[in-house]
Amino acid sequence: MYGRGETLRYDVTMRKIILLLLCLPLLAACSARIVAPVPLEQPRAIFVLDHGRHSSLVLSRADGSLLRYSYGDWRYYAEGEIGFWDGLRAVFVPTAAAMGRRELPGPADAARLLGQVGVLIVHLHAMQAEAARLDQLITVLEGLYQDGQAQRHYRADFDLEFVPHPVPYTL
Repeated sequence: MYGRGETLRYDVTMRKIILLLLCLPLLAACSARIVAPVPLEQPRAIFVLDHGRHSSLVLSRADGSLLRYSYGDWRYYAEGEIGFWDGLRAVFVPTAAAMGRRELPGPADAARLLGQVGVLIVHLHAMQAEAARLDQLITVLEGLYQDGQAQRHYRADFDLEFVPHPVPYTL
């Protein structure tokens, strides 16, 4: 049998062991590895614009001009059918998708971009990417835009020209 002091030490020791065992999963979850970014050989600007309900991706081209792209449900985003049931359908049912596009003169500067985009910007995130990778992405997106030219639809409140996108929109 333990004396009063020994029982107290035993209880404190057991509590420490239990606490340690409970914390081990948390410590394992915090074992992220941080890798320094690779220096870019030819960096060019990218911006992600948060408009609240939607986002836009702005890519800089070699000539300094910018291209703004956005993606969403065709009826909700491109045609402006924004009722409650329209929103539910857009999120939970695979639907026809739209890609919005607009050319901007540049240069690739966050302050200037804020003045060129004619819609609300809640947050602007500026980054850089390798120029060759940006050119590849622009080639793909411009190909999609050209493929949908016959069904262009301009929406003034987003200041974007929409074309159909081949991948259905859904959550």
